[in-house]
Amino acid sequence: MNVPILSGRQLVREFTPGGRRGTPFRAVDEVSLEVGESETLAVVGESGSGKSTTARLLARLDDPTSGTIELEGEDVTTAPPARLRNFRRTVQVVFQDPFSSLNPRHNVERIITAPLLYQRLGQRKDTARICKELLERVGLNPDHSTRYPHQFSGGQAQRIGIARALAVNPKVVICDEAVSALDVSVQAQVIDLLRDLQRDLGLSYVFIAHDLAVVRRLADRVAVMSGGRVVEQGTRDQIFDTPKEEYTRALLAAVPRINPEWERRRREWTARDGQD
Repeated sequence: MNVPILSGRQLVREFTPGGRRGTPFRAVDEVSLEVGESETLAVVGESGSGKSTTARLLARLDDPTSGTIELEGEDVTTAPPARLRNFRRTVQVVFQDPFSSLNPRHNVERIITAPLLYQRLGQRKDTARICKELLERVGLNPDHSTRYPHQFSGGQAQRIGIARALAVNPKVVICDEAVSALDVSVQAQVIDLLRDLQRDLGLSYVFIAHDLAVVRRLADRVAVMSGGRVVEQGTRDQIFDTPKEEYTRALLAAVPRINPEWERRRREWTARDGQD
């Protein structure tokens, strides 16, 4: 890999329960991650492993206690607002719950084009056209731009969130459990959409997940987190076929392989991969 598009070096994030007098708790403990051009880095681990906190640090939605965040080799850890504006143009986020991340008082056009106007990349007279183009790109009806979030299903709402992220032409999209709240069949559709967008737009993904079936389908590399630390990193095949750490082996062993729906999905995705 050449210079990564986005990287975190020795990231630490401490929280102090009960105010300043409490004992600091390290939710993220010296984590180093990087993602390259058109690559998908999956970050996996059980609940409380620190993966979502790491995602917030990489997205500059939270500040690290120590460590550095670099965008294309430039340190943006303490970037002033002007530089952060450029960072947010390059790095976008798709959140877990689309309904809590979409303003229920705004229609789809206003939701999708808000980042565009904030970044001063377009004019209001063009927002209707741009919104319809983005809706079509993510597989939604362009004529639904005047509807509101509650008028869509969970999968459709998540596609709106993806369209909003795409509005500023980012290079990196951080997906924080972006499909975990969706039904299995809808998950597959959204994963296919993410793969198509990566192929067409050259996007890089940091994909936070606990569903290893989804990770095996989408990831190029995998980082396994436990207790705020990265315990193992490697290519998808290395992690799934020859894991080195006991924690990783236990995580893989916990996948419900006897579940018929999981097995059906795994066979379907394996067959698709063979055709790609």
